[in-house]
Amino acid sequence: MRALAPAVALLVVLSAVAVAVPASSVAGSDTPGDASATPVPHSTPTPRPGSAVTPPTVGPAQVETTALGEVNVLAIPPGEATRSSLQLEAAELGSGLAFASTTAELRVSTGAAVERIESAESTERRQQLLLREVSAVERRVGSLRASQRQAIDAYARGDRTPRRLLYELAAIDAEARELEDRRERLQSVAESASGFSVSSSRFGNVELELNTLTGPVRGHAAAVLGGEVDSARFFVRTGPGSVELGVIRDGAYVREVYREPLRTDGDGEFTLADAVNATEVAYPTIAAQRLRDDTLGSPGSDSARVTIEHERGRLVAFVDSGSQRVFKEFQYRPIDQVTPGSPVSATRDGLELTAHRTYPGGPVRFQLNSTTDAAPVDAQLTVGPPNGRSSVIGRTGDDGSLWTIAPAGAYQVTAIDGSSVVVLSVDPTTTPAVYGDLNRSSGNGTRTATATPGG
Repeated sequence: MRALAPAVALLVVLSAVAVAVPASSVAGSDTPGDASATPVPHSTPTPRPGSAVTPPTVGPAQVETTALGEVNVLAIPPGEATRSSLQLEAAELGSGLAFASTTAELRVSTGAAVERIESAESTERRQQLLLREVSAVERRVGSLRASQRQAIDAYARGDRTPRRLLYELAAIDAEARELEDRRERLQSVAESASGFSVSSSRFGNVELELNTLTGPVRGHAAAVLGGEVDSARFFVRTGPGSVELGVIRDGAYVREVYREPLRTDGDGEFTLADAVNATEVAYPTIAAQRLRDDTLGSPGSDSARVTIEHERGRLVAFVDSGSQRVFKEFQYRPIDQVTPGSPVSATRDGLELTAHRTYPGGPVRFQLNSTTDAAPVDAQLTVGPPNGRSSVIGRTGDDGSLWTIAPAGAYQVTAIDGSSVVVLSVDPTTTPAVYGDLNRSSGNGTRTATATPGG
């Protein structure tokens, strides 16, 4: 990985609703790659004779999507995805206790380290202790990176359950956050007195590397698993050295992706301007709708962080100094700023159920209306693989609408209102990947001609 030039300045489901099936069941299932789930005992009503499944004509939502432009995302190429999951889980007391214990131990350790440095008898001794602690943090960053890779690979082989992978990523996130606090305190000690030789760029590189081990989705998973917040529905997909996570929380779609294959060694100059340019090329719609941005990087850093606040949310992109590509992203998209994708509908028993489709792991909106007067209908929805077992995902509410995370493959949605039942089959759209289907491609995300935008 090339360092920044010296001139640079610094679908797991943790369900929030009552479930209609045991916690071990799968909605969308736990699948290898992007393949459909292996059918399990059938519980979703199949469409009866007379049901209609039709793609509606182009409406205002589709026109709006085209006009606004599609928001690209960092993604695992379809041919490299090894496993995807969408599963019902519940908060676990043991997880919460483990997170709390780890956090408490690290905070005590940080305080003790700072105390040893500050109470040292000489400047030379303080310098030795400071360098020792900084080196220890750097080594631990490497260990956490290896632990993340091992967890991802084990999950891909089937040696980890979806829940276990989510737990391990959340544990890495929790430790990385505490190590970032330690880095900050150590840097403060170094800057508060003369005689210390640890450069700010070294601290900056540690900060950026720790940032790449954390994320808003895995952080939320830690809170959910620990019982600190309400449960939520998570999407998980892996590839070689890569992981995608998605969740809808607090009225927003939140996504984080890490792609280790996009990190490479390299020589030559790399500046913050290069990082911004790489981000703009990868996310043209976000760049065009930018409101403000911020960058973080320092001489010697292996990466740079570019944050863009835009009209439809916020992007945090990490750009590798060697490949000059985005290798990690966080995206925050308020649901009211997500443009519904191409719709497909089914009608039966006086009900019309519409899915505004999206890509695997993206935000999908279901709409249920009466065919008599088009009034919204409040009813229970279930989602599951075709001819497979489904799980309750929630109710459509007074407006007849429900947002959730889309499974990795084709799926069925069932709406049940009293004795009325309508079943809709849905195929996801193509992911608007920033680098298309190949790691070696560059620039704008590439799409197939049949892909339909949404987002």
